[in-house]
Amino acid sequence: MGKILRSPLFLMAVTIFIDFTGFGLVIPLLPFWAEHLGASPFEVGLILTTYALAQFLFTPMLGALSDRYGRKRIIMISLCIEALSFVLTGLASSLALLLCARVIGGIGASNIGSAQAVVADVTPPEKRAAGMGIIGAAIGMGFVVGPILGGIFSASNSTLPFWIASIMALLNALLVFLLLPETRKRQEHAPAHRGPVLLFSAWNKVIRHRAISRLILVNLLYTLAFTGMEAVFALLTQKNFGWGATQNGYIFTYIGVIIMVMQGGLVRQIVKRRGESNLMLCGLAFLALGLVLLSWSNSLALLLIATAILSLGDGAVTPTSSALLSLLTPTDEQGEILGFSQGLGGLGRAIGPLIAGALFSIEPGLPFLAGGAFALLAILVALPIMTTTQKASEARKAKAQPEASDNALNERCQSDGRIVR
Repeated sequence: MGKILRSPLFLMAVTIFIDFTGFGLVIPLLPFWAEHLGASPFEVGLILTTYALAQFLFTPMLGALSDRYGRKRIIMISLCIEALSFVLTGLASSLALLLCARVIGGIGASNIGSAQAVVADVTPPEKRAAGMGIIGAAIGMGFVVGPILGGIFSASNSTLPFWIASIMALLNALLVFLLLPETRKRQEHAPAHRGPVLLFSAWNKVIRHRAISRLILVNLLYTLAFTGMEAVFALLTQKNFGWGATQNGYIFTYIGVIIMVMQGGLVRQIVKRRGESNLMLCGLAFLALGLVLLSWSNSLALLLIATAILSLGDGAVTPTSSALLSLLTPTDEQGEILGFSQGLGGLGRAIGPLIAGALFSIEPGLPFLAGGAFALLAILVALPIMTTTQKASEARKAKAQPEASDNALNERCQSDGRIVR
């Protein structure tokens, strides 16, 4: 147990959990805080969109910096930037300052690619999907716990959640500084990209690699499908069942628990039997089926079945797509490419709700049918490269096995007092 608690993967999961709990504390309150400062609905949307745009631009940049200078330093700095953004948000007396604070927050929150790169650094290929699943489960737990705490703290003071989130971010940075080991050392002879070159270097690398570009497109389509559902789900249940915030909170907790169970345990078992590629395709199919069923959900039973199916799909797609992307990416570019994928996903999280909202105004079932279509399109995008990705995955695992055997032999021999050269 002690070894697990000290492992970089566990420490990274704790860091991500704290990070997203702090994010979850404030994100449901931001629209109301913006309205308090005089924001129109369009300006509220602009504040959320600029945050996502900052993530889109800076996640690959921070990932590339973590490839060059190490994960620990970049993650720690990004958490300090997040703390600053929460302070500025709480102090904001105008929409301009709030907009500036959220842009800074988007930059600080651009560390998810670096965090996934830590997983790639410390997990062997055969355990990569399980490792990514643990990170995904930590994100899910943060999104479940954060809004609950935010509702409790905001009842006494509307700005208190922002201050608590900033303290959490600083404590998280201290945790990283004290406990998280550096999993990637600085590359002394790596190309020193600066400025615009560093900002857009990932585009050139992704475009040149067909399998990587398709996997990133899969991630974008999946994100459009799932975030569109999240954006208008409450509107659907209000129309069909007359539900309010409480009932929808219960359902989103139900969804979150299923996703966490899938990512935290089931993914590891299924990948051993079926492989990452097959599980990702099945996950996309489940997501499409669940979204289509949701468009017809006029009874509670069908609603629960539909949300369970799409939750299983979401829990399968997230870790397997990240694991496959990691297995196809050179070790010295993990942070940059994983960051690029997460950045593009952030853009999808901004666009998806806009598409879903526009479609819902035409017909309530349309956003879910469109989400199902996005998921099916993702399957079509992924199919041509499934053989390539599976072979790459198996080759990376086969290459890693002799190294793992050598390491195990060395450890056994050292425990016997012998040295293996």
